[in-house]
Amino acid sequence: MKKLKIITQSTKYDVIIGKNIFSQIDSDLNKANEKVLFICDSNVFRMHKRKIDSLLKLKSNYHQYIFTATEKNKTLKTVEFIYDYLISCNFSRTDKIVAIGGGIVGDVAGFAAATYMRGLIYYQVPTTLLSMVDSSVGGKTAVNYLNVKNLIGSFHHPGKVYVDLNFLSTLPAKEIISGAGEIFKYAFLIDKQNYDFIRKSLFSIVKTREISESLIAKCIQIKSAVVGKDEFETKGLRKILNLGHTFAHAFESASNFTFTHGEAVIAGIFSSLIVSKKINLISASELEQYLYDFSFLPINKKIFNTNPAKIIEYMKADKKTSARRIKLVLVSKPGNLFIDVIVDEKIVKESITELSNLSERFKKKTVGW
Repeated sequence: MKKLKIITQSTKYDVIIGKNIFSQIDSDLNKANEKVLFICDSNVFRMHKRKIDSLLKLKSNYHQYIFTATEKNKTLKTVEFIYDYLISCNFSRTDKIVAIGGGIVGDVAGFAAATYMRGLIYYQVPTTLLSMVDSSVGGKTAVNYLNVKNLIGSFHHPGKVYVDLNFLSTLPAKEIISGAGEIFKYAFLIDKQNYDFIRKSLFSIVKTREISESLIAKCIQIKSAVVGKDEFETKGLRKILNLGHTFAHAFESASNFTFTHGEAVIAGIFSSLIVSKKINLISASELEQYLYDFSFLPINKKIFNTNPAKIIEYMKADKKTSARRIKLVLVSKPGNLFIDVIVDEKIVKESITELSNLSERFKKKTVGW
């Protein structure tokens, strides 16, 4: 078991990483009169019903709200349902919310916690690889609006995060690959040594499904270090975490969320690398090396079924743009990234087309399980 301390300007909290740690939550929820709403993904509840039920039955003031955690349900309407439930159970500002699920559950529960009575304490229990390595820490919560990803949101850090690796045992292959997509960005954020560690770790995930506590801890440490320097995105430093994400969010929205976020991030990072080559931040040989190093990551070809012009429109609507000019995070080398790079639409379209032509190199058959 590993225990990490996350420290920001506004708060600090622990992240516990290990196996069979889910049961620890009850001992941390130690106030006898404290109400707790467990907000859970319906699939997670079905797969781990006995484990979750055994916790819920421990106290009469434990409540549950279960919903289908899809991007189409990551909306203000779902948050309103949660508000209604909290009100019906007379929740006050001293009560808590616990999110059990992937990034969608964390976003919805976190946004509800951030806004109900101006803020409740909430805990995160991430159950997907993606949420374990990324969305459960950092303090961002958001919902989709008008089909635009994460358009409405707030900063609200969890009080504690419990990363129980046992939840990964029931995760479908598609969700493991989705998590690998979010891990992919960490390869470029520090230095060459970290790049090599992430590449080898991702290869192990894709080939054998081997996921270590050390990898998850490393990703969380990288993200928390970045967040600690720019908690509320006022300095621009935190923007490096958005590598590939302007493309990714547009891919998702333009396709009406027909593939996972991590799959979109994989394609988004490759697209960003191609843009980096086109504007001479990296050479053709460097791009080729990056493509070769991560060619074991599968690309979902559904991404290329959408008209590039539609993708461009969603990129212009991204919250990271200004005056409808596309801004990207681009790479010079691992540890040397450029933020807010304004890129011409023509180059963006060409990069999407180039990746589509290259996608034959990224075969799903490379997944070894």
